[in-house]
Amino acid sequence: AIRWVLDRALARAGIGCRTFERGQDALNALEAAKTVGGELPLVLVSDIRMPGLSGVDLLTKVKELVPELPVIIMTAFSDLESAVSAFQGGAFEYLTKPFDVLKAVELISRAMEDARRRGLHAAAGQAGAAAQGAASAASPIDEPSAPVPDLIGQAPAMQEVFRAIGRLSQSNVTVLLTGESGAGKEVVARAIWKHSRRSRAPYIAINMAAIPRELLESQLFGHEKGAFTGAVATRLGRFEQAKGGTLFLDEIGDMPMELQTRLLRVLSNGYFYRVGGHQPIKADVRVIAATNQNLEERVKSGQFREDLYHRLNVIRLRLPPLRDQVEDIAPLSAHFLAAGARELGVEPKTLTPEALNVIRAFPFPG
Repeated sequence: AIRWVLDRALARAGIGCRTFERGQDALNALEAAKTVGGELPLVLVSDIRMPGLSGVDLLTKVKELVPELPVIIMTAFSDLESAVSAFQGGAFEYLTKPFDVLKAVELISRAMEDARRRGLHAAAGQAGAAAQGAASAASPIDEPSAPVPDLIGQAPAMQEVFRAIGRLSQSNVTVLLTGESGAGKEVVARAIWKHSRRSRAPYIAINMAAIPRELLESQLFGHEKGAFTGAVATRLGRFEQAKGGTLFLDEIGDMPMELQTRLLRVLSNGYFYRVGGHQPIKADVRVIAATNQNLEERVKSGQFREDLYHRLNVIRLRLPPLRDQVEDIAPLSAHFLAAGARELGVEPKTLTPEALNVIRAFPFPG
C-alpha cells in the first residue's frame, strides 16, 4: 500500500520511480544497472523490516555498491537502535510511519538535489527514486526477544529524539540537553555516549547542584598535592577521568560564576590546569551538558555567562515531558512492571484499562 501511494505521489511530482517488494530485488536491479552502466536512481527509499534482507542490511550493501546514493530509511517500528544503525550506515534521513506524503516527496526531492550536487546522475528520463518496502512491514511480525532498549517511545516527540541521537552519535560536537526534571536527560546523554565513537572510553557524570561549590573546582579539574589543606595527594578531576570519552555536566545552570569562566576556557582552547598546578593539561573529552532551567533567562539576569552559553549551545536537544507523549505511557508502564517483577522474582503484572486511564490523565511534571 505504501509503495502504491508513494508511486502515485512521486508521479504527480514528475518523479519516476521503480518499486520492489523485497530488498534483494532492489539490490539486484542496482547491481545490474551498475554492471552494464545503465540507469541509476537518485534516491533509494527502503523499509527497515521486510521479508529477507532488512533495510539496514540493504543500506550497508547499497553503500558498498553506490556510496554516493542517498538512502532514506522508513519504518513503523522506530526505536533508538534502528535510528542509530541507519545513521551509522550512512542513511540520508530516517522517516517514521505514518508520515505525511507531501513531506515525504519533499524529502525525496531534497535527497535528489543532494545526489546531483555530489555528482550522481540518473540516466535521462529514468527513475528519480526507487521506492521499496514490503506490505508485511506495516504490521508487527514475530521476532526473537530483543535486549532492553536504552529508550522507549513511539510518540512523534520521542522519534525526533531518536533521530537526533542517531545523528549526534556520529559527531563530536558539544550537546546541550534541556527539559524538565525527570525527562530523561542523563539517559539520553548515556545513549549518545554508548553509540558514539567514544563508547570504549569512560562516561563520567557530575551534578553541579549536588557538590558544594568549594569542592566543585577540584572535582572537575583535579588538584595537585599540597594545593590546599587536606590535599595529601594529587587527584585527577572528572576531565581527566573521562579522557577519550564523554563528560556529562548535569544541572549546568547551577554552576558558580567563577567556575563558568574556567569551563569556558577549557571549551575554547582545550586545556585546563589542576588546582595548584602549573602544567596545562589537554582535555580530550566530549562535553554534554544538561539543565532544567531557562539558560537564556539566567544569561539576562547575569547568573550565567553568555559566551559560555553559546559554547554549550552548539546542538540543543529538548526532551519532552511525558504528558506530551501520552501514547508512550502504556509501553513504559509495561516495561517497568516487567522490570519490577524480574527484580522481585514474581510473575509479571499488567495494568487494568481503568488503571491505565488514570495514569494517562496524570499531569506528569517532568
